Amino acid sequence: MTDGIVDDLSPDQLAVVVELQRVELNRLLTEQKRLNDRVDKLLELQEREQVLRQQMQASLDRLASQRDGPVLPEPAGDVPLLTDRLNRAEQRFHALRAAVGQLVIALERQLAR
Repeated sequence: MTDGIVDDLSPDQLAVVVELQRVELNRLLTEQKRLNDRVDKLLELQEREQVLRQQMQASLDRLASQRDGPVLPEPAGDVPLLTDRLNRAEQRFHALRAAVGQLVIALERQLAR
């Protein structure tokens, strides 16, 4: 609000404006906390998914080292399953990273207002 508008307001009107601003600020702070909690949860999920991906990669490495024969034999029964799980985990990771990116953009827009 400009000084001219503020000067034209009565004390009661000014008190109403201040109260409305306080209510809006509290709402925005609550919303920011909710979004921050959501980002924290998404980051925890990403970290968990990364650990699972590393575990699956270690399992794949162990299976590959246990196989006899040429370097690239026909895959054992468990390898395609692990590879499929790894691919799905990577897809979820990319989707999660995109969601976190969208949340960050929304937060930045909200803070810029």
